[in-house]
Amino acid sequence: MTESPPGFKSGTVALAGRPNAGKSTLLNAILGQKLAITSPKPQTTRNRIVGIHSTDRSQIVLVDTPGIHPARSRLNRAMVDVATSSLLDVDVICLVVDAHHAADAVASGKHALSKGDEALAAYVEEARRVSTPGAFAGAGAIVVALNKVDITKKPTLLPLLDAWSKRLPDAALVPISARKAEGLDVLLGEWEKALPEAPPLYPVDQVTEHPEKFFVAEIVREKIVQFTEQELPYATAVEVESFDETEREGGRIAIFARILVERDSQKGIVIGKGGQLLKKIRSLAKKEIEEFLDARITLELHVVLKKDWTEDDRVLRALGYEPSPR
Repeated sequence: MTESPPGFKSGTVALAGRPNAGKSTLLNAILGQKLAITSPKPQTTRNRIVGIHSTDRSQIVLVDTPGIHPARSRLNRAMVDVATSSLLDVDVICLVVDAHHAADAVASGKHALSKGDEALAAYVEEARRVSTPGAFAGAGAIVVALNKVDITKKPTLLPLLDAWSKRLPDAALVPISARKAEGLDVLLGEWEKALPEAPPLYPVDQVTEHPEKFFVAEIVREKIVQFTEQELPYATAVEVESFDETEREGGRIAIFARILVERDSQKGIVIGKGGQLLKKIRSLAKKEIEEFLDARITLELHVVLKKDWTEDDRVLRALGYEPSPR
């Protein structure tokens, strides 16, 4: 275990929220580098992504989670299970709220907290109730980050702040803009307040616990999400079958990945006319993966039909999900 100075704080912070609230953008902004893929399309984050923020006074282990949403397919239920289980036995739960969307709702005469927000608050309360005694650091263990304030009219924030302070009276409320990195020092301060005094959980130069293969798959998937429409982003997955580092010292890594689709028509869409879309996905992913790995790579992508894979427990487990029994 790494030694730390007196008063050093260390612990875990779960980022939770509805789809498109900006959790992944916040994670990337705090770390100062891209770790989680982002997209304006909902349900982009599918896995529990861990990022590690270390300073000379604290180490904050951030857990980015999929957006909590009504789940229909087995994949979506597994995603929501990942999100809700990540709220258990952490030191801080940080709810990331889309303040811009909520302010628009208030302006149109709707309640500041939607049904989805109420459900999210209930998840937090239940997580605190069933977590291991002593797992939470104290009364400041819930923080509500009101995101996207850079595009929100300031007067419209007041009803939102009031509504959340009444719904979760023990929570600290922090207006932020993850996109512009505004308010993040205050947010980090609130997290640190709630953490216990403890040595670092990871080496101070480590930024994640995930293997490189995980991020390779995520980068490819991000390009698919970026360039496909309608149901395609939600019916595709990326599986890295081969990650050959035998020539890494010589500056090259060979990667072979499969893009899974549910229906034959989707296979044609991902490949594109004359294979042009697949070439574009490969080209952009290759460039970003090379920057991420700091190495030259060869990247092969094959589109594979796995009928109804989002409902197939075996495929979901192979992709790292634990299917919900419901």
